Amino acid sequence: MWLNRLAEGGRLLLPITIPMGPGLGKGIMVKVVRQNRGFSAKMASFVAIYSCTSARDAQREPLLKAAMASGALMKMKWVRRDAHEQSNTCVLHGPDVCLSSAEIG
Repeated sequence: MWLNRLAEGGRLLLPITIPMGPGLGKGIMVKVVRQNRGFSAKMASFVAIYSCTSARDAQREPLLKAAMASGALMKMKWVRRDAHEQSNTCVLHGPDVCLSSAEIG
């Protein structure tokens, strides 16, 4: 996974978008920082960007739309990669990665 390549203190800006028209996406830029306890994550800015439609996940897209519409995505604090049950702190939960609003660690 691309997160494994980040060194301690390494940073990554990642666009997370939903479709807003043919070939265009809207969403947020997420700043991910590798820390000794895990990967912190927070919104860096809003973004409109040309979409890479083949990279979209049809199963997660409705969840992402709901997280953006409710504002929950703005509350994320870290990227969880451990196996865990979905809870109210899971902003966007998946089997291999979860954006969480809980405190890191």
